[in-house]
Amino acid sequence: MKKTQSANSIFQDLLQEIQQKNEVKLISDTFSKLKSNCERVTFVHELLEKNKLLPKLIFDKKCDEAAVRLREEGNLKFKKKRLKEAVDFYTESMGYSCSFENYSKALANRSAALFELELYEECLNDINKALEHHYPDDLKSKLLRRKEKVLQYKSSDDENKYFNPIPDILDDLKSNYIQCASNSVEIKYSESQGRHIVATKNINIGEILAVETPFSQILVSEYFNHCHNCLKLCYNLLPCEHCTRSFYCNENCRKNALKYHKYECNILKTLLSLKLDKMKLLPLKISLSVKNLYPTISQITQLDPNEIYKSDEYKEIHNLIGNTDTRTVADLFERSTTAAVIFSLIKNNADFFSSDEDETIFKELLLLHFQTASCNFHEISELSKNEGGYYETEEIGAGAFSFLSLFNHSCNPNVVRHCHGDAVVVRAIRSIEKGEQCYDNYGYHFAVMPKLHRIQNLKKQYFFDCNCNVCENNWPLLSDLPFTDVETGVTAEDITSLRKGNKKIAEDVLVKLLPKMQKLEKVQPNKLFFEMQEVLKQCYALLGNVRRY
Repeated sequence: MKKTQSANSIFQDLLQEIQQKNEVKLISDTFSKLKSNCERVTFVHELLEKNKLLPKLIFDKKCDEAAVRLREEGNLKFKKKRLKEAVDFYTESMGYSCSFENYSKALANRSAALFELELYEECLNDINKALEHHYPDDLKSKLLRRKEKVLQYKSSDDENKYFNPIPDILDDLKSNYIQCASNSVEIKYSESQGRHIVATKNINIGEILAVETPFSQILVSEYFNHCHNCLKLCYNLLPCEHCTRSFYCNENCRKNALKYHKYECNILKTLLSLKLDKMKLLPLKISLSVKNLYPTISQITQLDPNEIYKSDEYKEIHNLIGNTDTRTVADLFERSTTAAVIFSLIKNNADFFSSDEDETIFKELLLLHFQTASCNFHEISELSKNEGGYYETEEIGAGAFSFLSLFNHSCNPNVVRHCHGDAVVVRAIRSIEKGEQCYDNYGYHFAVMPKLHRIQNLKKQYFFDCNCNVCENNWPLLSDLPFTDVETGVTAEDITSLRKGNKKIAEDVLVKLLPKMQKLEKVQPNKLFFEMQEVLKQCYALLGNVRRY
């Protein structure tokens, strides 16, 4: 039985071939002398071609037989009252459907599951779509009866709100130099810190520093209830008209996605089968999306500090740090192997390259963003209910946020991020004094991870030695911090309600807790302060993305 190929297995097979031919030193020496990303990808692509290791295309075709099987799987989940799983199967069935009959049946069955979930607006949308797509006459009576029931139950405020409106930064508080930020922060540069964010005035806990929408984003989970273009929660997804892997919240998103999806459509099933993660698929999307800039890409130079720093332009993404000079030969060789695999699939199966110059630029950009991704891209998350009925953070996507990438790390950060759709809102989680640097956390927090583990992980992934205040002062884990007893007004019942997703309690807690935090933070380290920080984070999360069904 032939083993399933992945990008990693292709890399391992290549290493084995090199070792068996006693070419390790020769190839390592040659590769280490290459100066450009394009040269690296070309070199490895030739090796893969010579050793016949490039993957073959997995054809992705609509198939009514598969559509019927998936719909029947959905029916089994529906009978067991596993309604959310049923919705997923019906959506996937739509993606495989060739005929109007199977497409409309999947819509009708999905409407039944949505009705049971009391998502009446979404249920009605699917019913109407099923009828538009020639739902079989002999089944229409049951569907029309469901429509009558929906119209009885549905009210004008039935819309399922995924998140509160994205907070606005008032015009008189907006930065003149940073498109997405307030005037409470600015970008600075130093040899030791690189580009970083500094407060221009005193910032209070809860104050918004920035609201940034990504230059580009991808979905990394929950593929059958979120739009693959804008990442919005949606139970009425529409499939791509050609492949079985992409779904959209409306016709506009389906059309807007063509900018990049028309190139990946034919190979997306193959890419996913290769187990490529977000740190490979998002760089690919960026490299495809900016094809219109290829003729002028050589003119993109370092940013002018006097220009406005813009989140919606590619130039800022292009100039993020990739740490190429500090990477090992082995690291670059592995990334180049994956880039070469993707390049081969694009070249042979997508109408993307119109010249040799296009190929050169694509290789250069793809490997560049493979390097910038791990240090600069950010997760897009939402709260979702676990089996115990409590809401926990789940990563659903990843985005290329140019301004967020400028925040340096601290194991005791003074800002926190929350998502509203694909936009990220940055708030102060500690008081920040004028002239003080604003710090994010890269996933290694002192409260839950010992110092040695934090330092090792940060060095491995981000190539720096952490010297934040808690590392310098060797703070213990949260459980071992001293406790300062201050009345916060937050009860155990409040915390339970927050964990269960009560947005009204979140709004009330913010009102009473924020004024107490300044007093709490005067004595540090202080266990209660950091416990209340977590309460604030949950409150802000409940105002952002929340999947309630």
